[in-house]
Amino acid sequence: MASSSLRSRKEPVSGVPLPVDALYEILLWLPAKDLCRLRVVCRPWRSLLSDPQFIAAHATRHPRPLIILGHDKSYRDEGVLCDIMDLSGRVIKQICWSSTEDDWVLSTHLNLACIAKGTSKRCQLLNLATEAVFSFPEGLSEEYAPRKIDFSNYRASVTLGQVASTGEYKLLRVIDYGLFSNAYEQLCEVFTVGGSSDARWRGKKASPNHVDMHPLSKVAIDGAVYFFLLDEVVNVAVQDARPKRVASFDLLAEEWRPLLQGPIPIAAADYNNLSLVALCGSLVLAHRVLNAKMDLWFLMDFEKGLWLKQHTVQVNLSVQRDEFLARPLVILNDGRVVTYIGSRGLLRIYNPRTSTYTDVAEMGTRVGTCLYSGNLLSLANGAT
Repeated sequence: MASSSLRSRKEPVSGVPLPVDALYEILLWLPAKDLCRLRVVCRPWRSLLSDPQFIAAHATRHPRPLIILGHDKSYRDEGVLCDIMDLSGRVIKQICWSSTEDDWVLSTHLNLACIAKGTSKRCQLLNLATEAVFSFPEGLSEEYAPRKIDFSNYRASVTLGQVASTGEYKLLRVIDYGLFSNAYEQLCEVFTVGGSSDARWRGKKASPNHVDMHPLSKVAIDGAVYFFLLDEVVNVAVQDARPKRVASFDLLAEEWRPLLQGPIPIAAADYNNLSLVALCGSLVLAHRVLNAKMDLWFLMDFEKGLWLKQHTVQVNLSVQRDEFLARPLVILNDGRVVTYIGSRGLLRIYNPRTSTYTDVAEMGTRVGTCLYSGNLLSLANGAT
């Protein structure tokens, strides 16, 4: 049903001899791309098609995955930070960004994108719908400031997540300064978006086990941020096979949870073929087996450490074409698996019913590739 403000309108919209509720239901059937164009028909139509309740209803009826593909400074054209692309490889929207630094997308959630400002130690939050920008404080938290660490020399991993019970957005920052110190150590800080007026980074107890800060080794889902542990490989030739362990940070309690064992033993030499992703609302460990397939293990019960292999994707990577770093992005309603081949920026869709795959588009190497879970209608100025 149309919102109360729209239902109160008695006259037809822009001369259309239909009740508003009827027009509302008809427009819900149209693709978002067409609705963005219809916004220019007249002010009443723009008001209806921009109404938050209509946008939410349309998103429910048209659950169409979109993908964010970031540009880095060396490849960026005309100030474009990233493209929002559909599964046919068509660019639906370009997000422009004015900066002299090498900025890139770190992580996203709904219409929010966390942007690295030239380095992962400095970041901003960009609302893709309103284009509003919020800059996070630079430097260390008050708890860690007395250490007199030269923050500019160290690397950081920043992840955006949402607390399911409160709806709050939080950033988790893990700082690694083992590269320049004899005593290897990681720090942990949290920032609450839209919090109190004295909003700041808050120092927290670091993970007792060093976490892997590589982008493919972490993911935020359902109020927690998950990391692979940074296991040291002493002798690869030994092929010491054991489950890869996973650490997780609870964004509500702001503390580290007990370690989680991976689903199967993995040889140390095979660690680079693992990644953590969020699929269908679940934490998933993706294990690429040679260049032929990728097993997707879903976490079914955290407390019991129960994993279930629900999909095996035939990726058929080609060494001759420099294909590697396969990563699943989303599982469609019909069971097809959308995979991103990071080495070439290749979008590949695997159909388990026919055991075949289709290469949809080749976009070249991108920075900060992730799933856009917002709605096209909510993007500022509609589609381009």
